[in-house]
Amino acid sequence: MKNTLYIIMILSVMLGIGCSSNKSTPVAAPPPEVTVPDVVDPGGPNGGGTGGGLSTSSGDVVTFVPTNLTLFNAYVGTHPINNPKDFKLSVNLTNAGGYKYAGTIKISYVDNGQTFEGSFEAGSGTNYSYNNGKDNGELEAKYNYWYNNGKVVFSGFFQDQFGSIVLVIDSSVDQGDGQGGGYVGGSIYFKNFAQSMATQSPYRKCWFIYDGPYDCRSTQVINKSSLYPTEAEGYRKLGTFSGMSKTRAFNL
Repeated sequence: MKNTLYIIMILSVMLGIGCSSNKSTPVAAPPPEVTVPDVVDPGGPNGGGTGGGLSTSSGDVVTFVPTNLTLFNAYVGTHPINNPKDFKLSVNLTNAGGYKYAGTIKISYVDNGQTFEGSFEAGSGTNYSYNNGKDNGELEAKYNYWYNNGKVVFSGFFQDQFGSIVLVIDSSVDQGDGQGGGYVGGSIYFKNFAQSMATQSPYRKCWFIYDGPYDCRSTQVINKSSLYPTEAEGYRKLGTFSGMSKTRAFNL
């Protein structure tokens, strides 16, 4: 009888340890859901644009103020700058569908009597579709839109052969015309592509490339969790601008 009781006690202790072990096993929490803010119609007499083509007379041009010449020289990359001046920013965008804005952004300057211009683009069409390809059929301008983060702001990606820029608009002066008019200001961030022998994809802009030298993605810009891309993602603040006509720049 005593032996039986002793065996029962040992089994009880062993079972207790087993239960305790199970209870202490951590359960992985599910990843937090990312809430992306809704797209905002920027307004304007044309209701945010018609998705039509751009004309050479469209858009707006304002003075651009570089953060410093060291950073601007890094942005230029292909040749050293000497005494640059007359910095300009041109923005000519239009609604590609769903208030996602495509078009061209140009940054120009004069150095040694010669004008230099970088032209960055987000196309108005959709991604080329191929077997098992990510983002097939997505608008190329998918991440370029106005949204509300306490005030109505804009961020979006644009690319040339040497790298990418992010256009950020975070300030505005409302003219009170009820037509989405007024003047806006903000900043430009840039990321040059790493030097590589790899061929650049003809099928995807860099914000749809997930790794390698031509990846220019920024989680903040994609999810609109912050207006500004980070240095950890390779972006640096190129400069600022103000006094840009929202109506002309976005063809509203």
